[in-house]
Amino acid sequence: MTIDIKVLEKPHLREPILICGLPGSGYVGKLAADHLINELEASLIGEVYSSSFPPQVTIRPDGTSGPMKNVIYASKGNNSIPDMLIFTGDSQPITPEANYTLSDRIVDLAEELGVKKVFTLAAYITGAFVNVPRVFGTATQLDLVKELENNGVTKMNEGMITGMNGVLIGIAKIRGLTGASLLGETSGYIIDAKASKAVLEILNSVLRISVDLTDLENKAKEAESVIQTIEQMKKKSQGGTAEKSEIPESRRGYIS
Repeated sequence: MTIDIKVLEKPHLREPILICGLPGSGYVGKLAADHLINELEASLIGEVYSSSFPPQVTIRPDGTSGPMKNVIYASKGNNSIPDMLIFTGDSQPITPEANYTLSDRIVDLAEELGVKKVFTLAAYITGAFVNVPRVFGTATQLDLVKELENNGVTKMNEGMITGMNGVLIGIAKIRGLTGASLLGETSGYIIDAKASKAVLEILNSVLRISVDLTDLENKAKEAESVIQTIEQMKKKSQGGTAEKSEIPESRRGYIS
């Protein structure tokens, strides 16, 4: 297994917060991270290549292709927004060992750049479409758990968070950093901008910042027509009776 982190620039940041949103169910974390990068006009400072990523190339919007990679962006804050590092990319590693090794390397770099707090953004699958997604959460310290609850987060008191979105905050705790994960409620059937928006609304509240979410709101409205089509198809297939097709209780919340 090889992991190559190419640091393109080492910015001077003041206790940046590391925000991680990697591809997973509903692309909840990935959409949220991409939105932050765009809205904050963050700069690319690093690229991550690894033999633990899926064996394929990615086709870019301009028609070019390239190896799977993850990326690290930096955003200089101001009086109302803290400095941030944003970690996202094409894929999570496909082996447990690589999830731990890459997470360890990312936390290494984060510590080098002064990070003391890590947030991972992910999905909480329920198998049902909802009008107003809840945001579930956990943190590595009890005071942050209470802060999340005070900002409208539904506290998780069982289950697990798989993949790097879970491992990163675990390693953060071992290193003496504070970690938290925010998981947007999603059906798991579609790319869910509504859940991403819900997660960023909570992040805005917890960090006391104001990142514009208009673009995600528009994407969420576009997805509504897809949801309506799916619901109509389900209703027809069930002879006119719409029933919820929920994921079993044992599989809920085990999300990356």
